Amino acid sequence: MGRGGMTAESRVGVEIGGTFTDLVWLKPDGALATCKVPSTPASIHQAVLDAIAEAGIDLAAVRHVVHGSTVATNALLTRRGVPTGLLTTKGFRDVIEIGTHDRVGSVYQIFYRKPAAPIPRRLIGEVDERVDASGRVLRPLDVEEGWRAAERLIAAGARSIAICLLHSYVNPAHETALAAEIRRRAPEVTVTASAEISPEFREFERTMTTAVNAFVSPVVDRYVRRLDERLGADGYGGVLQIMQSSGGVMPGEAAGRNAVRMLLSGPAAGVRGAIWFARRNGIADIVTIDMGGTSTDVAIAPGCEPRMTHELVVDDLPIRSPAVDMVTVGAGGGSIAHLDAGGFLAVGPDSAGAQPGPACYGRGGERATVTDAQVVAGLLRPARFFGGKMALQVDRAEAALAAIGVEGSLAEVSDGVLRTVNNNMASAVRLVSTARGIDPRGFVLVAYGGGGPLHGAMVADEIGIGRVLVPWSPGLISAFGLLVADLSIDLVRTRFQVLSDATLGPDAVAELAAAAATAAAAHGLEPGSWVAEYGLDLRYAGQAYELTLWFDALPADAARIAAAFQIEHRRRYGYARDSLTVEAVNYRTRIVQKVGGAASPPPPPEGPPPAAETAVVRFNGKVETTAFLPRVALPAGFRLIGPAVIEEATATTVVPPGWSARVLPTGDLLLEKGEGR
Repeated sequence: MGRGGMTAESRVGVEIGGTFTDLVWLKPDGALATCKVPSTPASIHQAVLDAIAEAGIDLAAVRHVVHGSTVATNALLTRRGVPTGLLTTKGFRDVIEIGTHDRVGSVYQIFYRKPAAPIPRRLIGEVDERVDASGRVLRPLDVEEGWRAAERLIAAGARSIAICLLHSYVNPAHETALAAEIRRRAPEVTVTASAEISPEFREFERTMTTAVNAFVSPVVDRYVRRLDERLGADGYGGVLQIMQSSGGVMPGEAAGRNAVRMLLSGPAAGVRGAIWFARRNGIADIVTIDMGGTSTDVAIAPGCEPRMTHELVVDDLPIRSPAVDMVTVGAGGGSIAHLDAGGFLAVGPDSAGAQPGPACYGRGGERATVTDAQVVAGLLRPARFFGGKMALQVDRAEAALAAIGVEGSLAEVSDGVLRTVNNNMASAVRLVSTARGIDPRGFVLVAYGGGGPLHGAMVADEIGIGRVLVPWSPGLISAFGLLVADLSIDLVRTRFQVLSDATLGPDAVAELAAAAATAAAAHGLEPGSWVAEYGLDLRYAGQAYELTLWFDALPADAARIAAAFQIEHRRRYGYARDSLTVEAVNYRTRIVQKVGGAASPPPPPEGPPPAAETAVVRFNGKVETTAFLPRVALPAGFRLIGPAVIEEATATTVVPPGWSARVLPTGDLLLEKGEGR
């Protein structure tokens, strides 16, 4: 899919959101240009092309186009993947139906139903083979019989086949042979083998991950190829890169085979961007809050290192894939306000999305959204929204709020909507911090996305955080994060062993290094252009879950690794047991190719700030005369006392009463609690 020959260092990051598509262009001289266009749900890739055209980018002079997209997530959530079949070991047909005893959602739900798998039972077939937990073959695979099982699924309508055979994570020979046979005899069918996508133990999670990948993979592959072809037709000669849930990018040609790795593509890019801005301002510990049009994504990064997870949950389905550990709530600008079953005001998770959008957009939306409440409260000025490119209609916003059916004036209803959404976001922050044993009060909240800066200080107030960082062009931080993310490839292998010097001998290290070199070559990485990092999933004997420790080079000293595990276990859970045996469960390798080029957001302007305009705004039930200022005209060192609203094209920053805002030397804004009335 790559077309070589480029010499320029120019990069373009494009991220598709539920309402808008954002673009940040890193020019060869390090300067940045930006663009924001409406998303195009009917033809998702068109918004990417629209943004590139509006920004006036000559693709022939661009080295890298890096893309973040929700195409995989949307295909799963809407169940619009391709008809998929599953082949599993005889006797294990119902693994994804039975699942585990975990109960997703409210434990008080009386009529609980397990989340539905993306593969119906009629499209699940069995293969008469067996490998034990040590990798020893107990019953050989009859490849012809396996093909007949696949043929029956194809005849029943399957256009993609997932293969997950028992214990293939330790001996993938049967899966490899069966996958090769199906690909040879049915090349039009997509095949996903668990040994290729999730070679880890835990049968249910491994099977579900493989099934989901097979379900969405053809959709992702078709999308990426179409986008790549259109970019090439417009002159692009580089390799299209795709953001992964882990916060690293991968070549576009690998996205189709690894579709589950991009389920949190956009949000992970935002976290990468937030970390970049925190570091340049000398901030170490951050909580990120990314409020877009459909949802709000929250993550935590102590020491500017994001907390990671090896399993994410999407639509209540467990996916074994490296990802930034984050919580998503239905609290976006397009989230719909309504009365719940008990007659109380609620916000989300349903969203008006890009079409028809909030009522105030005037595109046919009639249901009240968070954006409509922001307009009625006075936080958004209709003529200044989206840099003046999109005038909001106050009368439609008022009509939508009135239709909710909540008693009280329109001002009180809008206030109630905003308080509700602030509470929802504060709850998400608690889930990534206090619920994980971390006190967030000493952290800085980094607020970005179209709505993050508007709500950031109010959310921080609820959880006791006293500082909020609003980066340059906050509505485009996810697109910016695409530019500064390294290319990464994650490999994993399950091997149950008591941690000892013998388990970390030269053969083990050489095997990991060889796997890294093979994977790097398969992805077209030049020798010497990448480095490998090594990880171990460790646990006490008898524990059900593991902690991962990462090393630049895998130490051969088991005592040193065990000591590091004890420290991390105590830090994470509050206790350690030095007398217990430590087990190594998974060996991990991460290939990293550092991104080149330095981004340089424009500095703040010089000279005195303009005089503020004033308007009446409602904060938490109280009417306040509020200053309105354009961010583009605020010089470094400028400080103002709230209440105030700072406007720019991609976002609106609200400084509530009792807060102040200061323009840092970098041009980023720092909001601080404890100033003003």
